[in-house]
Amino acid sequence: MTATTLPPPAAVETLSFEGIYTAARSTFADLQRPNQPDIDAVLQLESEPAAKLLQAHSYREMLIRARLNDSVRAHFQPTANGTDLDWIAQDFGVTRQDGETDSRLRDRIAKRIASLAGQGTREHYEYTALSASNQVRQAQATSPVAGKVMVMLWVWDQTQAQAVRELVNTAINAENARMLGVAVAVAVAVPKPINITAAITRRRTAPANLLAMLQQRLVDGFAAMATMSEGVARSYITALLQVDGVHAVEFPDSDQPAANTAISVGQYPALGAVQLIDDGVV
Repeated sequence: MTATTLPPPAAVETLSFEGIYTAARSTFADLQRPNQPDIDAVLQLESEPAAKLLQAHSYREMLIRARLNDSVRAHFQPTANGTDLDWIAQDFGVTRQDGETDSRLRDRIAKRIASLAGQGTREHYEYTALSASNQVRQAQATSPVAGKVMVMLWVWDQTQAQAVRELVNTAINAENARMLGVAVAVAVAVPKPINITAAITRRRTAPANLLAMLQQRLVDGFAAMATMSEGVARSYITALLQVDGVHAVEFPDSDQPAANTAISVGQYPALGAVQLIDDGVV
């Protein structure tokens, strides 16, 4: 079981304003009933000041409990954010790079922890590559033949690709980083363009700039990808295009995109040529 499939920690409480308010009202009624037998009926009135005070009290209590939940989450690497995550990283000798997101830092922490099992693990090489330069969007270590390791880099700015490759190569082949007797090579992955031709049937409520919005969603969706090891399913692209204002998405060319575009070692998914066809209003 991984951190992404574990249930929430038992210390994290599921919050319910109605549950808190009902308990507070019941406690108050029990205390007041000897002096005011009709207190239950009185508290049902929205205009009753005591009811309003209990609601305010319950809301404040819910905020406090939510803050306690946040404090618990801040102690776990998968759910910590910001400086809380920085402190967790420090325990493993990891420091946030300039501009590094929480998601990327979490990934490096996880790889660092796995790499502590000993140099030569896949995570060790990937962690070293990611730590050598924040231009490394993703690293993929494989062993194509026994005794050899290939570290493939997905670089944010392709104009810096070779400079980044040299930085990573130096870091991975440093005396204290490379496992003895293992040849390690570093290469830069190349884009695997995915062309998209989609016919969009609009709803009458669709905004006038719908196609431009969909184009941007495709750009953002591909920019959010962070793996070189999985294919890109057509259903993912459909989900990007199926938004409010879109009645249907059809792909007149079954190869643009394919049902699943395989991403080979040494490639990363990239948005290719896009043609969005206005197929009218439903």
